[in-house]
Amino acid sequence: MAVRRQFRDRDIYSRSWYRRYPGAWRARRWAYGDAWATWASLYGWFGYDNWEPIYYDYGGTITYQDGSVYVNGQDAGTSDQYYGQAQGLAAEGATTQAANDDESWLPLGVFSMTHGDQSKTNLVLQLAVNKQGIIRGNYTDTALTKDSRPVHGSVDKKTQRAAWTIGKNTDNVIETGIYNLTKDEAPVLVHFGKDRTKQWVLVRLKKDGTDTKGANGK
Repeated sequence: MAVRRQFRDRDIYSRSWYRRYPGAWRARRWAYGDAWATWASLYGWFGYDNWEPIYYDYGGTITYQDGSVYVNGQDAGTSDQYYGQAQGLAAEGATTQAANDDESWLPLGVFSMTHGDQSKTNLVLQLAVNKQGIIRGNYTDTALTKDSRPVHGSVDKKTQRAAWTIGKNTDNVIETGIYNLTKDEAPVLVHFGKDRTKQWVLVRLKKDGTDTKGANGK
């Protein structure tokens, strides 16, 4: 994919990067390019034997129509309610204390955020999850502001819905299915408050710019 090939900031989340951003979130031995989460590693991590993946297909299995949201054709409530669920899920992760030791975190990956027909983007997400379903990581603008802000969120293990916020902004919420995050391109829904949503894509990044493959195979 063009976004992956044109990404140039290959030292992001490296040891030298963390020296420049000492306040960034990190697990103790986190390194850019560590194992990429697979579905097998995820359900093993959460301790499930028979956990079927749920793919969140925004605009396909999940649609907005006349102020309501439909999941697999079933009414899932109003768009305000759907947003409120995502915001609550993110807030639950933000208010939960989570140890920083590296054994407690599974790297989900490093992703470039893109939308529409963009072939280049400077917005990068680093995500990890612990066994309780708490999400942590960093959001970095590698061009304009060159700042890095913490990511806080969580996963609903029953629905596999994941949601997180960036920095101090708790109105804007990013959501997707945790299974989506095991793919090279992960569709996500970005809520800009309760009144506006946009579909974006998270593109998994690797140091050499090639497609990523999970440490355990699929």
